[in-house]
Amino acid sequence: MRAIAERRRVLVARAEVERGALAAQAARLRESLAFADLAVRGYRLARSHPLALVMTAALAAAGPGKWLRQCYRAGLIVLGVLRLVKSFKHPRS
Repeated sequence: MRAIAERRRVLVARAEVERGALAAQAARLRESLAFADLAVRGYRLARSHPLALVMTAALAAAGPGKWLRQCYRAGLIVLGVLRLVKSFKHPRS
């Protein structure tokens, strides 16, 4: 009985050491595969939201300052057009 208990204790200790070694290897693999995981998530996001991809590419190409100025100008143009349409629909007497 003692021999079996001793053998069990040795096996449990060996299993613990091997679990630790496997955890260290898994951590290294996780780190090396993190970039691939990021690339796959980016690809899936781009496939599901193509407009977001186009907007991100435009922002990266033009730079944030220029892009924001263009959006501001476009907003002013839209507001101006809406005012014109409203004035033609309801002319003042």
